[in-house]
Order: sequence, then structure tokens, then C-alpha cells
Amino acid sequence: MTTRHISTAFDNDLDELDRLIGKMGNLALTQFIAVIEGMGQKDDDLKSLIANDRLIDQIEIEVYNKTVEIIAIRAPQANDLRHIIIAPKIASFFERIGDYSKNIIKRRNMMISEGGNLAILDKLDNMAQMARDMLVDVLDALTRNDANKAKSIWVSDIDLDDLHSQVYKAIYHDMVESGASPSGIHALFIAKNIERIGDFCTSIAEQVYFVVHGEILDADRPKNDITSS
Repeated sequence: MTTRHISTAFDNDLDELDRLIGKMGNLALTQFIAVIEGMGQKDDDLKSLIANDRLIDQIEIEVYNKTVEIIAIRAPQANDLRHIIIAPKIASFFERIGDYSKNIIKRRNMMISEGGNLAILDKLDNMAQMARDMLVDVLDALTRNDANKAKSIWVSDIDLDDLHSQVYKAIYHDMVESGASPSGIHALFIAKNIERIGDFCTSIAEQVYFVVHGEILDADRPKNDITSS
């Protein structure tokens, strides 16, 4: 929610920018939920969701164009300027979330075409649900400019890192015991994609905190992921 201005046209511009960002976020969430719900089902063809990613890309361009238009015409200052300049950043984060969801679809479909064992993806259920909850929460924090909730999401990313490390070890152990398999390799990539979606939720949370307080969160937040350098 933005502060109202004397100029109704300015308010309308800001509302349109918020609408575009909200639409991107909801599309990214809808896509990710569909992916994790159908991930382990052989009869659920998720290829159609790839088209959803193109729409997210298109809206990202609209966000950039609207941002440039507002800055050029309205010459915003202070809180308004922060609100506007974070929009392209957040749009790029939602676009990347869409890309990672698309990558998950592609990996999962490769497993099916190769006759792989989708049961291995059960190990990713808790990770996927945690990332989904982070995405739901960050959309809520963004809509309400809730800096406290944003910081809570930022802190919680370490839990997803922990879970990713556990999943990585479990899949790697299975591959050592049973021999490396294409299914195991695909599962590792899918797990990493889910972890990266959590990272982008954290990045959006940082932007929400910035627009409210005008300062960034501590950049030294520890990462707890053994697969990251």
C-alpha cells in the first residue's frame, strides 16, 4: 500500500506498478505450486506451464517500461523513489523464480523420458513446501509493506539451506550405494533449483525491508548450504 498524493495520476501510476508486480508474483507462485504438486506424477504433463513463464517475462518488460515512465514524468523523491526503483529488481527476482520452476519441469520431464524413478523426488517434498511457504509469505510482506515479516523470511532462508544440505547428502549417499544414476543427478539439480527459489524469496524480502526503512539488511547473514561456495 502506497501513500496517497495530491496528483491522482501519480497514484494511478504507482498502483499500476504495484499491480504488475503483484501479477508477476502470483503467476510465479501459481506456477511453482503446480510444479511441486505434479512433480512426482507421471501422468501429469507440466509442459503447458512453460508458457506461463513467457507471460512472466512479458510482464517484467512492462514493469521496466512503467518504472522509466514514472521516473521521467513524475521525478519521484524519498520513499516514492525507493518504492519505484525496487520494482525492476523485484520483477527480475520473480522472473528468475519462474525460470527455476521451468527448469524443474524440464528436469522432471527428462526423468520420465529416460524411464527414471520419480520416487526419488519424494525426498524433495519438505524442501518444496518450505520454499512455497516462503514465496507465499514474501508476496504477503510485499503487498502490505511488512518489514518485520520480510526480515523473518530473510532469516528463515537458513532453514531451507539446512534442508537442502540434508537432501543433497541423502541423494548423494543413495548414488554412492547404488551407483550414479540419471535420476539421482536430475534430483540434485531439482533440489538446487528449489533452494535457489528460496534465495530469490530472500532477495525480495530484502527489497521490502529497504523500501520501508531505507536501509539494507545485514549482508553477512550466514549461508548453511554445503553445496554453495
